[in-house]
Amino acid sequence: MLPSQELLEQISKKIKNIPNHRKESKRKIHHCLFLLGYKAGLRVSEAVSFSLENKTRQGLYRIERPKGKKERLVYIPKKVIGELRKNNWKPNQTNRFNFYHFLRKIKRELSIGKEIELSPHTLRHAFATYQAESGLPLPILQKLLGHSNIRTTALYWRDIYQKPDGNDIDSILAGKNWLERKNLPSTENFPEIPKNPQTYFYRTKATNSKQKSYSCE
Repeated sequence: MLPSQELLEQISKKIKNIPNHRKESKRKIHHCLFLLGYKAGLRVSEAVSFSLENKTRQGLYRIERPKGKKERLVYIPKKVIGELRKNNWKPNQTNRFNFYHFLRKIKRELSIGKEIELSPHTLRHAFATYQAESGLPLPILQKLLGHSNIRTTALYWRDIYQKPDGNDIDSILAGKNWLERKNLPSTENFPEIPKNPQTYFYRTKATNSKQKSYSCE
C-alpha cells in the first residue's frame, strides 16, 4: 500500500529534523530528493541529476535524458524550488541506491508497517495517485510524469480505489465527491497543479508489486 499523504508529510518532517551527525551528512540532499519525488513526480534518476540552472522562460525545467533520448520539461512547485535553493542543491550529490537505503532507515525509525511501501519509486507513484485522485485529467498527468504512452499513466490511475474484494462503494463515493465539487480543476492553466484536498481514500494497493523498489519508470 502507498503511504497516506499525512504519513508522507510526517516522513518529510522526520527527515528535516534528523540531527546533523556525521552519518547524516546527506540529510538535506535526501530531503530535497524526497520533495522532487513526492511533490513533482520525478523519477529518482531525474531527481538525482536535477539542475536548478536548467530553467526555461516558461518557468519549467529541462530534464537531461540519456544519450539518444529526447529531453523533457517538468514543472517543479515553487515551494520545492525554494527548499532546494535554501539547501544549496546541486545535481549528482548522491545516488539512487543511497537514497533507497536512507528511506528504508526512515521507515524503520518511524515503525512504518511492512504493508506500506516506502521507496524512491513510491514517492513518484504517490504523486501520480493523489493527483489523479484530486481530479487532474489523465492526459495532463501523463505529460507531468513524462510517459510516452497514456496506458502507463493509467496503471497508476485505475488502482486508486481498487479493492481485492471487488467492493465498488469507494469508487461510487469518489464519483459522488467529484460530481458535487463546486470548483472543478481547469486544464487551461497547465502546468499549474490542482491543490490536493484531504482524501478519504488514501490506502491503495501499489501497482506492479513485483517491480523492484528502485525502479525509475
